Amino acid sequence: MRTLFCLIAFCAVLRAQEGGVEPRKPAGPTAAEKNKLAELLPAPPGFGCDPKSPAKFYSADLASYLGLKADAYFDYGLVALAHREFKCLDVDLTVDIYDMGDSLRAFGIYSVERSPADMFIPMGAEGYVDVGLLNFLQGAYYVKLRASGSMDRSPTALELSARNIAGRIGLDSKVPQPVGWFPAEGQVAGSVKYIIKAPMGFELLAPATTVLYGSAEKPTTVLAYRAATAEDAVNRLGKLNEQMAGHGPMANVPGLPGAKQQGEVISFSRGCYVVVVRNPPPDRDAFLRAIYSAVKD
Repeated sequence: MRTLFCLIAFCAVLRAQEGGVEPRKPAGPTAAEKNKLAELLPAPPGFGCDPKSPAKFYSADLASYLGLKADAYFDYGLVALAHREFKCLDVDLTVDIYDMGDSLRAFGIYSVERSPADMFIPMGAEGYVDVGLLNFLQGAYYVKLRASGSMDRSPTALELSARNIAGRIGLDSKVPQPVGWFPAEGQVAGSVKYIIKAPMGFELLAPATTVLYGSAEKPTTVLAYRAATAEDAVNRLGKLNEQMAGHGPMANVPGLPGAKQQGEVISFSRGCYVVVVRNPPPDRDAFLRAIYSAVKD
């Protein structure tokens, strides 16, 4: 039964990726995709905003706008991007709405671009601001807004536009939880990431979810990879340990079945999961037991 649960969950992850970790450039944008995105573009009330130019739409040609940064969006399964510029009195506003196809992939690209040090705000499912920018996640969309010009009016233009877009997207305002069992105690806020390619440098553990514990200055990283079956998890752990053994001697971890340590990296499997802990905290044994006990398929 455990193997069946593992396989069902693993297939769901594969469907979310549309075929694995290889980037896939979209064929669109189709007319339907353009229309859907165009309906989300803002018309901020009461701020005198007017479009500076027609909306532009990108998909396979995203590199013409983002350059090499486009590859990351392809990795996460970009469907299409709507881009438009507005003039809001003495503020120049740029709006980018990325349709990533589903909420997990949207969270993935959002998660790798935000930092625990960001100033988070209650916008969409989660959002953050900095000088001249406001980015947020909501449903299958990653929305990025930039403002320049009047320092006094820019925050208002950003907020009004963001709220307008969030309202048009609708009520899907939950942050996806790729791994639901990560302990909450000691977790660094805003540190969960869904990584499509080579998390912590381990290609055979992609895609995986990582989270930080302790402090953002000197954190402990926990990586969780969900395998297709418990047997697959054991096999991948074995291959992982072979790789790490090439960097130094491996040692057993007392009290943690099957766990190995190489330097500051500890790895084990439980059920469908391969778990890697990097830079364990001073209370290593208690922390590892808590992580091990928390793992649920």
